[in-house]
Amino acid sequence: YKRYLSCHGGSSNASTSMHATTYKFDVLAEHAEGAFDIFSHFFVQPLFTVSGTSREVNAVDSENSKNISTDGRRRLQILKALADPDHYYSKFSTGHKGTLDSTEQQQVPVRDALLAFHKRHYRPCNMVCVMVGPQSLDQLQEWITTRFASIVDHTNSESSQAQNQNTLAMDLIDQAAKDAPNARFQTTSPHQPQPPPSTTTTTATTTTPEINAPSLPFNPAFKPSIQNNQWPILLTTLPIRSMRKILLQFPLPSTQSIPNASPSTLLSHLLGHEGPNSSYAILQDKGWIQSLSSGSRVSDSEQSLFQIDIGLTEEGEGKWKDVIRVLFEHCRLIDDVAAK
Repeated sequence: YKRYLSCHGGSSNASTSMHATTYKFDVLAEHAEGAFDIFSHFFVQPLFTVSGTSREVNAVDSENSKNISTDGRRRLQILKALADPDHYYSKFSTGHKGTLDSTEQQQVPVRDALLAFHKRHYRPCNMVCVMVGPQSLDQLQEWITTRFASIVDHTNSESSQAQNQNTLAMDLIDQAAKDAPNARFQTTSPHQPQPPPSTTTTTATTTTPEINAPSLPFNPAFKPSIQNNQWPILLTTLPIRSMRKILLQFPLPSTQSIPNASPSTLLSHLLGHEGPNSSYAILQDKGWIQSLSSGSRVSDSEQSLFQIDIGLTEEGEGKWKDVIRVLFEHCRLIDDVAAK
């Protein structure tokens, strides 16, 4: 796969958030069908060999070792430590050999857990495929539907005898995901068998997901009660790389159900504006900051965490309280204008 892409001007990548995993590739247009044919077989006929599983455990461990010395990742783990320990956001979001390696003491070998996870979550009703290319929409859709139509929903198709096999692994997967919000494309429980989607799009996608995420009750990972009602919290960390930075973070309700009218987007524009008389302009003119940006640090179907990221100068580090005071005055101004 990677050899094919590199020989035809392409590349691939993947990423995992709290609720979704994305696999993607790009390639020269004339070789798109060949690349997509290989890509589709990862989902239609995955191998999950023992050796491949072991290599991936080593790759995850190697990436975690790199993250340990990355300031952004270290701050993320501190943020998770401040969250409600019963909230899914507090979970360790990557892994290492200590959490993944198969040992005799483990009740469920990692490969069994991997197969159970794939069976439970990698199902047609949980998946969406999008292609962009110079080919016609009909052509792109044909490539997708003819290849992905053969994906089997093993949860629905397996016999009761097969479903009862290796129940420890399946129980582990269900237990691990029991608190996951309903952030998938269907609105019923993600842990119950789902009927196959009955509609297809007129564009190059396999199914038609809801445009807006389901609106769920506000369930923040960050609550004053977790810190004995001692908010706001001032937390200082010693970075590995030389930097001077302030991060202001505010727990807010989710805005995923209103993507085209998100208050977080509007706040990001107003607080991150760099024009005359903006917070950025005032603080930069004083020589206190080098950068200022704002936006959602966390955004899911139950909560969001709005963040203001400020890069300080050496002088600004000594004036950090004045820097925060300017930003809070800006916030009060926005609130006063909104109330009129």
